[in-house]
Formats: sequence, C-alpha cells, structure tokens
Amino acid sequence: MNDYLRSDLKDLKPYRANVAPYRIKMDANESPFDMPDRVRKQLAEELLAGSGLNLYPDSDATGLRKSISEYCNVHPDEIIVGAGSDELIQVIINALVDRGEAVLYPSPSFGMYGIFTRIAGGIPLEVALKEDFCYDVDGFYKAIELYKPKLIFICSPNNPTGNILELNKLEELTKNFSGVVAVDEAYGEFCEYSAVELIEQCPNIVVLKTFSKAMGLAGLRVGYLIANKGLVDQINAVKPPYNVSSFSQRAAQLVLENMDIIRDRISKIINERERLYTELNSVGGVHVYPSKANFLLIRVNDADEIYEKLTEEGILVRNFPGNQLLKDCLRITVGTSEDNDIFLKTLKQILPSIR
Repeated sequence: MNDYLRSDLKDLKPYRANVAPYRIKMDANESPFDMPDRVRKQLAEELLAGSGLNLYPDSDATGLRKSISEYCNVHPDEIIVGAGSDELIQVIINALVDRGEAVLYPSPSFGMYGIFTRIAGGIPLEVALKEDFCYDVDGFYKAIELYKPKLIFICSPNNPTGNILELNKLEELTKNFSGVVAVDEAYGEFCEYSAVELIEQCPNIVVLKTFSKAMGLAGLRVGYLIANKGLVDQINAVKPPYNVSSFSQRAAQLVLENMDIIRDRISKIINERERLYTELNSVGGVHVYPSKANFLLIRVNDADEIYEKLTEEGILVRNFPGNQLLKDCLRITVGTSEDNDIFLKTLKQILPSIR
C-alpha cells in the first residue's frame, strides 16, 4: 500500500479510546445516569408517531439553539451546535488558524487541541501547568509574547486535573490578547462559574460546552459554542452542514426541558465527588488533587500496576502511560455511590500489594 498520508502528519498518533470489558466504567468522565425515563418516553412516542428521519436534520439546529439560549441566557444567534464539542474545537481551529500560526493550550490537558491544530497545519504549543497543576498565567503571557499565537485554548475545569482558571484571570488574559480565547467548559456544570458572562465585554472569547458530561448524552454527540454574533458568523463559515442528527437535536432539547432531573443528578455527582475526595485523602499512599469536575486525579506508587489490577477486577479508570507530567497518576470518574464504594474497597485491597 502506498503511503498517502501528508508528510507533516506521519508521526501523528491518533486519539485512542480504551475498549475493554468492565463491571464499573470510571475512565471516560461520562455520567453514571442514563437518559431520564421522561425523556426516553417522549422520544419513543415521537418516533412512533413519525420520525421524519428520512429527511436531513435542521442544519442550523434552530429549535435546539433556542432552548440553549434560554438555558444559558444568551441570544440564539450567539450559538453554534456541533457533533460534540470535539467537532467545534476543530471547526474553531479551521476557521481561525492559518498554516504556520501558533495555538497555545495548557499541558496536561485535552489532547485534541494539539491534534486538531496539527491537522489544520498550525503549530501546537503547550504551556505547562505548575507542579500542583494550577494554571501558569505568567507562562501564557510569556508564550504570547514569544510565539504570537492566533488562538488560545483554556480548559476550565481542566481535564484531567480538575482545576479551574478563575474568571478574573481569564478576563484579564482575554482582554490582553489580540487573538481568540476558546474556553472549554465541558465540565462547567460541576463548578460554580461560567465564562459565558464574559462574552459581552470580551468579543474575542468563545465558550465551548457539551451535552456529554452533566447532561448524560455522550452517545448522541451534541455540543455547542457561545460567542458574540460577529465571531459566530466567522466560525460558522466552516461548520459542516447537517452535522447533528435530528434525533440528537431533539433529545438534547428534551433534556433541557427536564433540567430539574439533571440538576438533581449534578448535585448527587458533586456530593459524591466530595465524599470520594475525602475518602481517598484518608488512604495511605494516595495523593488526591482537588477537582471542580466530575472526576478526581490521584497520584499513587506504580499507577500502571494499580491500573492493571483494577482492570482485572472489572473497574476501568484512566491511566497515562508515557506521560511524564502525569507519571503515576490515575483519573477516576465519579460514579454512583455504589460504584464509588466498590472502587474504594477494591483500591484499598490492592494498595498493600504494590511494591
């Protein structure tokens, strides 16, 4: 087979999701709760009445954008809907970054910022977090001065560390930067703030959000971005048509119409996160980092061996082999109270056997 791949992408490693049998899944930051019964029933009734799936979906997701606008208190024209926020990250980069232009993002953080930048022909540049995984804001200012980037990604709460960049620091960074700052708030519902409130005074900010985490629709791939209309119009120029299915759009709408259920679930996950943090903090040989997301990052002795033993017990968590910044770290998605108890019990049984 001839090698047709672009020469500048020959060493690019694709993002690989873990596929393994499991009893408890705590590796991908998904919600432990399925789609609410009320939503499933409504979707089933509508499908039986006539699906309309023989027709293309609304390319502009008009109804869903209206529902999102009411949820986020913004105008529908300030919203773009995508197939997960992953697609929108790529759309933003494709719209704004010329070949050879730099894109800054924190490290460790979500790997797709760098991958999509390389695919677009941009130059991905990491700004390391501090030793305690706090944001190094001065490091971003130095990188801006040195590399003159076109785009900055800020993941807040950050994946996989769980920490945030405070709004006042984010606002200052955005106002002192001539390019665009994209704030990835995939886990925003699990903390007490959102950068959406900065959009009016910061016309160069984009906020990315998703239905995959708190809303529990990871399997339907629905995300959205919020920015001022002028920036939305520019980004929309490269958005693929018909990118979110009719079924996914309607399911997301119905979830927003049932936010009482979702808010109750978010509260339960936050309470479990704090309980899990307290429990892990009391376990010898475990260092746990504070988190504002639906997961916790822990540092242990020999994370690879603990990961393997947990996998043998049917408990999937996320490890980071070969990543020196996350050496001996594991990321634990917050599950139900029952799943969290099983994980804690199993971890405590495993730790004494680790050299």
